[in-house]
Amino acid sequence: MDMASQVFESKLSDDEVYIGEEIGDGGLCEATLEDAGLFKSGTPVANGSYFVPQGVAVEQLKNYNGHKKLKDDCPEDVQKLLAHKGLFNVYDQFVQEIFDTKETRGFLGKWKDAQFLSVLDQFRDDFAEKGVKVVLCKRKSANGTYRWLEFIDLEALKGQYVSQFDVSNFSGQIIKTVYSKLQFPNGVAVEELKHWKGRKKLKENIPIYVRKMMEKKNLMNEYEQMVDHVIESGVGSNWKCWDLEKLKGILEVYKPIFHAKGVDIFVCHKEEYVSHGQYGGHMEYFRWIEYVDRSEQPSYCPQRSADLKKECIIL
Repeated sequence: MDMASQVFESKLSDDEVYIGEEIGDGGLCEATLEDAGLFKSGTPVANGSYFVPQGVAVEQLKNYNGHKKLKDDCPEDVQKLLAHKGLFNVYDQFVQEIFDTKETRGFLGKWKDAQFLSVLDQFRDDFAEKGVKVVLCKRKSANGTYRWLEFIDLEALKGQYVSQFDVSNFSGQIIKTVYSKLQFPNGVAVEELKHWKGRKKLKENIPIYVRKMMEKKNLMNEYEQMVDHVIESGVGSNWKCWDLEKLKGILEVYKPIFHAKGVDIFVCHKEEYVSHGQYGGHMEYFRWIEYVDRSEQPSYCPQRSADLKKECIIL
């Protein structure tokens, strides 16, 4: 049913990107962390909803007029890493350039990510020569927007960590909901589970990023078999709903097969309440599958795990 004429929706701005939104009380699901083999301790960022491991020094960026704090206040962990790597001079030059380049900030001093990255790019090689990778990270959810710098000690972590919030590493894949959009990094292929004629679309329209990953990992036959299994077994009622528990159960069969070739599978969800004004409202459900190439994203955590949800997926 088309409710567009009755739905009151807030306009989605280009900057409104929800990445890694919270589960439940704002923390990441323990089951998800365990399945993904992620770091469960370290330095908390984004209001404690995301942790970076030892070997990554973090510098939080204030959303407004943050250039002053960036110039005047270097965190202790960052100082220790800079001293160990002999990078104080490079860091000071980088921070000064950010401070002096007014184009990195907009109205009220709000950061402009692209312009910030253009300055950071000038110093990446200098940091890399001493074994440190610097990335600008951004995470935005209903609780607010968070930006921070990660100084990654490549020698200490030995390729076991890749920041999934690295602004420069987004793939261009987007899932649009009623009020928001989600972006995904390279190394993660996303397949939406559509509301209308979803089973047919799942079978006929494989997303390009999913296809490329399956071909790269020699998983196309297994993928097609999994899709057939999902289509044949997923109908849960006369209303043509997918039973979420049944869907997850089917994918559990294929997870070890994909994992053996370096790909992990996650079912994800997002719910939004759409107001009809004086007529009440309804819930919109958005579902997708994330395929994670662990060679590119060894520490990735799915954005919205469906592990704790039991309602059906309407396809």
